[in-house]
Amino acid sequence: MIDFKVNLNKHLEMNLVDKKETLMHIVQDADDKLTGLLIALANEYNSPENYSSEELDSFYEIRDALLNEPQTAYTPAKAHEIIRNKKQDAV
Repeated sequence: MIDFKVNLNKHLEMNLVDKKETLMHIVQDADDKLTGLLIALANEYNSPENYSSEELDSFYEIRDALLNEPQTAYTPAKAHEIIRNKKQDAV
């Protein structure tokens, strides 16, 4: 287990070079579990959202329908009210 902690407020004040150096120290001392977590985090951070063409077409259709007929769209307050009512009905 690594006994290397970075003050959470301090990292906000660090420049990029210092952050990378700190991260390199963490990686050098990392066990298998932390190394796997860091790799997973980097992969998640670097991978764009992947939507199928069908999903994208569906999103665009919904968007276009709302833009063409704004009266069919709910205000945020109305949407919250509908959601709350559905939750109450389910209980």
